Amino acid sequence: MNENQDLLNLLGRIHQLVDYGIINIDKLNEIQSFCDDEISRLDSHGFIEKEEINWNNYKIREQSTGHEIDAGMAMDMTNAFSKSNEIAEIYKEILHISYEVATDLFKTNNKLKIFLGADRKGLVFLYVDEKENKYYILDNKLKKEEIIKDEFDDYKKTYNDGLKSILDRRIQQYNSITSNTERFILFDTFYAELERLKPKYPNLVVSFHPAIHISDDIFEVVLEDGTVIQTNYKHRLTFIMILGYYQGAKFIPISGLGAYDRNGLCPPGC
Repeated sequence: MNENQDLLNLLGRIHQLVDYGIINIDKLNEIQSFCDDEISRLDSHGFIEKEEINWNNYKIREQSTGHEIDAGMAMDMTNAFSKSNEIAEIYKEILHISYEVATDLFKTNNKLKIFLGADRKGLVFLYVDEKENKYYILDNKLKKEEIIKDEFDDYKKTYNDGLKSILDRRIQQYNSITSNTERFILFDTFYAELERLKPKYPNLVVSFHPAIHISDDIFEVVLEDGTVIQTNYKHRLTFIMILGYYQGAKFIPISGLGAYDRNGLCPPGC
């Protein structure tokens, strides 16, 4: 189903509700007013206003180890990214992976490599189906969007030349031989929760909040060739992930489960 079909389905639903007497003229005027507000928002290049996150409402665990961070650490990590003057505002937008995309991916996978890309609007989540040799954009879509290899490479280059170069300069002040994140691992942490919550909440998404690791803790990392190195993740890009949903003109976060990535981050030499 493409996005035009989704629009046809939405319009068909409205038509059905009118025919069934569930929506009257007053409700149609309310829909029209809502659409006018959305047009104004797009004309002003605005974004959906998102509720301020109270990290005290979450138990935030590292995906693969279960290590929990407290609300203060979560706030400091997100602030280290969002409050940075050297990072362009376009990169500070929160990204979403929709319920539809997540269920499509995790029906057959328990973890995925997500590559980071960018365009003029900000960050982009990229995925390679290695079995099918196909390339996709995942974020802010009702279905994963197939792209060609050249587009995939262009998105990666834009990220490398933009945000990654800024973060590389920062991290190399402390470790001159390392560079910042190019990909991360997304586990199926939220899959069962998405399925459980779907009957209750419309338009569910996994919401990704850009953050910067601030801990000096040292970890042993096994590279893909089997080499073991010691590293820390301070100054490295990550995302704190929670669930949320769209309702009317608002995006509403759902309290409870939260996750972030550490061991899945692309380490030096990967």
